[in-house]
Amino acid sequence: MPYRGVVKGNVIIINNADQLKDGTEVEIFPVSSSDKVDTICGTWEDERSAEDIIEDIRSSRYSRKRNVTL
Repeated sequence: MPYRGVVKGNVIIINNADQLKDGTEVEIFPVSSSDKVDTICGTWEDERSAEDIIEDIRSSRYSRKRNVTL
């Protein structure tokens, strides 16, 4: 189970740390803000109508008809 937290004053503060027993070894992997999903989430900005966007998405899809033998 991953735990998340922040660094404050050179101390790592882990959310839900009360679930970890004293002496539990942990490994820390810094996450840059560009790696966070929240930085890419947002509203869709486009001048086209919803119908035009949907039509564009549907028309760009394709399916290859091929025989596959497993």
